[in-house]
Amino acid sequence: MKSKLFRSLEWYHWVVVVLSLALTLSAWHITRTQAYEKSEALFKFQSGQVIDLLVERMAKYEEALRAGVAMLKVMPPEMSRAEWKEFAATLNVEERFPGINGIGVIHFVPSSKKAAFLAWQRSSMPNFVIFPAHDKNEFWPISYIEPIQTNFKAVGLDMAHEQNRYNAATKARDERSAQITGPINLVQDDQQTPGFLFYVPWYTDEIPSTYGDESSNLAGLVYAPFIVNKLMGGALSNVNDLINFTIRDQNTLLFEDVGRDTDEYQPMFAETREVGMYGRIWTFELETSRAFAEQVETVEPTVILVTGIVIDILLITLFLTLSQTKQRATQLAQKATRRLNERRTELELAKAELIKQNEELIEANKELDRFAFVASHDLKAPLRGIAQLSEWIEDETQGTLSEDAEKYLKLLKSRILRLERLLNALLQYSRVDKKGQPFESIDFPDFVSELFSLNAHPQGFELQLQENVQEVTTDKEALGRVLGNVMNNAVKHHHRDSGVITVTSRWLNGALEIQIADDGPGIPVKYQGRVFELFHTLKPRDEVEGSGLGLAIVKKIIEKMGGSYRLETNLSGGLTFVIVWPISEKSEVYSGEGAL
Repeated sequence: MKSKLFRSLEWYHWVVVVLSLALTLSAWHITRTQAYEKSEALFKFQSGQVIDLLVERMAKYEEALRAGVAMLKVMPPEMSRAEWKEFAATLNVEERFPGINGIGVIHFVPSSKKAAFLAWQRSSMPNFVIFPAHDKNEFWPISYIEPIQTNFKAVGLDMAHEQNRYNAATKARDERSAQITGPINLVQDDQQTPGFLFYVPWYTDEIPSTYGDESSNLAGLVYAPFIVNKLMGGALSNVNDLINFTIRDQNTLLFEDVGRDTDEYQPMFAETREVGMYGRIWTFELETSRAFAEQVETVEPTVILVTGIVIDILLITLFLTLSQTKQRATQLAQKATRRLNERRTELELAKAELIKQNEELIEANKELDRFAFVASHDLKAPLRGIAQLSEWIEDETQGTLSEDAEKYLKLLKSRILRLERLLNALLQYSRVDKKGQPFESIDFPDFVSELFSLNAHPQGFELQLQENVQEVTTDKEALGRVLGNVMNNAVKHHHRDSGVITVTSRWLNGALEIQIADDGPGIPVKYQGRVFELFHTLKPRDEVEGSGLGLAIVKKIIEKMGGSYRLETNLSGGLTFVIVWPISEKSEVYSGEGAL
């Protein structure tokens, strides 16, 4: 039975259904792809922000260390422990440089100066020793470190005793540049979590007898110890939780985000980046978090797909109804004809009436054929048919439906109207890329006035033409669609029943600059970039009816023509839409004011 029912449909019915389904799938695929690309761009931005913040913070730490180098250069060679403490207090390391564990001085001590160096240090700290012992003939002890309360265990520690510390120190000396060590555990860190040291070499022309190398003028290093977890807490304290990441130095784990998803969650995006960090290569493993997926999740592709499928089902239902009506009409005509043939001699009067009925039925059948062809021409006609059916249902059931049923019926009618507007807007949007119209000369003030009048705005709105160019040669249709959409948008979203739309224009560097100002509520600066996105409106469509494509069409046309646009907030309220429109030639300027 169902098979026979579907076979009753004509081929052009199926063409319409297939095209409608193809359009739905295309729109679904496009929106889903756009959502994916937007999410990927957000991930790239957030990942880059994590790395950039860390690199920027490391640069600030380097500035603090170089400030220490500058301090040592202007002070006497044997700067005291108290003077370094005073410098660190002035620098206010803990407040201005969160994440740093301290700031100190490492003196370079050749073996020949070790005794003199120890005597000098013990004059201010009697128990000062260089530790631990090693077999090298040079020493790199930590002499000063502030705040000393949390770093006391490190005083006297020799960098030459451990390879990572020593390699970075000699590299900073040889390359005369800032360096960090490989992963180490700080002696002052009771938790023994991964850390590193940050060195900046210090040179001076006045090498004393207690430390330094006369041949290279190396005096030592200004350094800062870091516990990586503390560093990340200071450097990335303001970063949101959209990105989970780990940091490795070669194969050693430096940091793992404590907020990292540990269950079976599969991240939407993940990447690995290698970043040069003062002589070391840090590997960042970045991935999206569950919060990221929740933020970028969108139902728009699903809504488009479901809506399109519903429309296809309604189309098939409509076509089946039309086909069945046609079949019943044909059968009735055939039955009437047989009765006329059988009773021709007896029912001449009835024959005439039957012939008339038959002709009427044939005409009705032709009308049904024409209606079916028109209905299958595109999606607009079926939508109008569905709208008519909803009105018939409303008439037939008036006073008999429940309150909820009447609400659902009104909702159906509003959604049909919205979909028709959306199809019209999408058609306009898709036609923008087609070849434009030949340029023609227009009288600009008259052209703007005609556009405003044709759109039949409420009586409370008026158009004011201030200083404008007179004659313009351009693509009239494209310019008209841009100006019409902008003026319509200004009126539609006005917060009062009356207002003034002001249009001015001038020549600017070989192009036509058009300013369309209104006295409406304006658009907050943070939303001004979003109003040009597809299907985006600042108010719910139940408050202001619109497709969300008007300004997207404006943007696409302007960009296709090679022009530009921007939004400016008026000091007295309202918004000014500034368009720079490429033009073929200039003519005289129309000076004067007018209103419509």
